[in-house]
Amino acid sequence: MRSTIQIDRRSGVPFYVQLGEQIRLLIHQGVLRTGDPLPTVRGLAVDLGINANTVARVYRDLQVAGLLRLERGIGTFVADTAGGPIQRRDFQQLEKRILQLIQLAKQSGMQATELAQFIETRWKEADDGKG
Repeated sequence: MRSTIQIDRRSGVPFYVQLGEQIRLLIHQGVLRTGDPLPTVRGLAVDLGINANTVARVYRDLQVAGLLRLERGIGTFVADTAGGPIQRRDFQQLEKRILQLIQLAKQSGMQATELAQFIETRWKEADDGKG
């Protein structure tokens, strides 16, 4: 898993956001499955060249979200409550539509961070029943 996660230092997106989203994606893709161990906080921090507190924060946040199970002195694992991977067909359809959205956003002069914020806002509105 370590080589699967990449931190983009130039993106402007905080490291903890990048790491958390990538772990979530690995779970949704089925790369990480229920019960799979994650690297230690220190090990992942060293591999990614980031602060161990950042990794610990992400692991705690994902535990609160029900995606990870932290067992003190033993390790960190994908939780039973993480759910399964997105169906391959659904994932492929999502990817196709996202690529179309990215192309449209670029044509409109929108930056990646602006698009991400736009999607985040609409997602929250949909959760609040406004969308």
